[in-house]
Amino acid sequence: MTKFYSPTTISIFSLVVSGSFSNIANAQISAFDPQSDEIVVSATRTPKSLSEVGSTVTVISAKDIIDSQYSFVSEALRDTAGVAIARNGGPGGATAARIRGAASGQTLVMIDGIIVNDPSAPQGGFNFANLDVADIERIEVLHGPQSLLYGADAIGGVIVITTKKDRSATTAYLEGGSRGTIRGGATALLRDERAYGRVTISGSRTDGVSRASVGTEQDGYRNLFGSFSGGIALNDQWHAELIARYNDSHSEIDGFAPPTFSFGDTDDTEDAENYAIAGKLSQDFNGFNGMLTVSYNAIDRKNLNNGLETFSANGDRLSADYLGALSLRENIQIIAGGEIERTSVEVSGVDESANAGAVFAMLEVKPINALTVSAGVRRDEFSNFDGAPTARVAAVWAAPNDMFIRASWGQGFRAPSLFELNYNQFGTIPNPDLRPEKANGFDIGLEKRVGDHSLSATFFHTRVTDQIDFDFAGSGYFNIDRARSRGVEIAANFALHETLSARLSYSFTDAIDLGTDARLLRQPKHKSVAVLTYRPIEQLNLSTSITYNGSEADFPVGNDDFIRLDLRAAYAFTDQLEIYGRVENATDTKYEDVSGYSEPGVSVFGGIRVRL
Repeated sequence: MTKFYSPTTISIFSLVVSGSFSNIANAQISAFDPQSDEIVVSATRTPKSLSEVGSTVTVISAKDIIDSQYSFVSEALRDTAGVAIARNGGPGGATAARIRGAASGQTLVMIDGIIVNDPSAPQGGFNFANLDVADIERIEVLHGPQSLLYGADAIGGVIVITTKKDRSATTAYLEGGSRGTIRGGATALLRDERAYGRVTISGSRTDGVSRASVGTEQDGYRNLFGSFSGGIALNDQWHAELIARYNDSHSEIDGFAPPTFSFGDTDDTEDAENYAIAGKLSQDFNGFNGMLTVSYNAIDRKNLNNGLETFSANGDRLSADYLGALSLRENIQIIAGGEIERTSVEVSGVDESANAGAVFAMLEVKPINALTVSAGVRRDEFSNFDGAPTARVAAVWAAPNDMFIRASWGQGFRAPSLFELNYNQFGTIPNPDLRPEKANGFDIGLEKRVGDHSLSATFFHTRVTDQIDFDFAGSGYFNIDRARSRGVEIAANFALHETLSARLSYSFTDAIDLGTDARLLRQPKHKSVAVLTYRPIEQLNLSTSITYNGSEADFPVGNDDFIRLDLRAAYAFTDQLEIYGRVENATDTKYEDVSGYSEPGVSVFGGIRVRL
């Protein structure tokens, strides 16, 4: 019988829960105020109160990012229930996000409405290694199959990232620490009643650790990033916006040296440049809002060994989409749109392109004030595969006493990426007969709010047919007939005292190949994070977090479970000046995210943050 717990997980989770509910019992129960309810945009691609959303959404705010001293988006995602992060050995290593056991290519990533998944990457996934938090205002994680509004690559879920736009401020930071790490950046943001403009520049470098766990030489990393966004109200109804992003990175990576071709220290490097640009035109009429987005993103990657090219991959995506929301009555809304895109890749000596297009529509109804129901359908068409329909239904009931019951069912569809169809290096064989992936998934969850406390629990179940996987033994990509992922996600926030708060998340994810009962790779069955924050005085913020990551199946051997402790402190001299410091992996735990790749031991960092 499958266990839904481990002793370590239960001890971490119960540590705060047991003490917190004693405080909840004595807390004053306050009525839920819809006006103060959090607004999310990912669930319907339009702003909605969380109390009106039937999907499971996790929100990571700018305050969360600053308080937790995250450097990269992947660090924030690692602390999120239902999300697993796999990194190839320290900063700069290829970093993938998996939602609810889905593969990295089944997670769609959008930044300010731009799809940034890499068409030239394995499975067309997104590499989070270089995504700095310098210009990030908000991260929303939408769990479960979401093909209705987001299309292909959204079987596991969607990560929607919003950059800073609504604060008139200039901020800068500089920090340094272990292994010669230096990181810094600045954001300048100006705004008036009609227009805004924001420019961000950031960079980091580190001597790193040996990526290969058997290696001894340090593998360094450097990253330079810049972004711009600006918008103007053309009149009372029309608004235009321009977004541009650029990233240049250099990573020293280990490889497979002859004559044994075993993984270890080598002089391999990877250089990558990412570009993205988008233009948006939105209108806001009485009862009808719409937005047209035209975007282009590209990546150029090149691997070298002693100056000789060993691998290269170039990919780009040109897309246009329109989304409109029509309010027929106060309690009835139609959200509909369409999109077209062209993706191109140059990989493994193959230069190939593919086109895709889709139309979709969703009806949202509030039959009574406490109940919101949405349902919709979508049709995707592909130049190199047959098209497919998908559907989705979701509902949320705001029950009495601040109790919310959410449920959703959705389908997903993902055509094989151009990389998967053409990859033919290192002895692998291209598989032109790969079949598209199809998914069905549902979830049901409860959320309880009592004053400053909240507790939510969600059960999910997703089944994928023809899931695409990679055979590390050398035969390349193939289809798994049936894969299944099911589990539970728990999240809680407690105000234990006016100076003390706690945040908890726990995930149980049982993801397997139904044909062989083998666990899917790089997905911990158990994962939990407990964060305790203490603010003895207004200027001082102290926090500690304990992360438990259960064992994982991987190749050539599985990854052991581990517990990691992080410590953080920040002191604000004024509203404009703050110093901060942290100790990561304070217990110097030895662990691997990916089999054969080492992660840093104990690390100490300190920095200063300025707001003008």
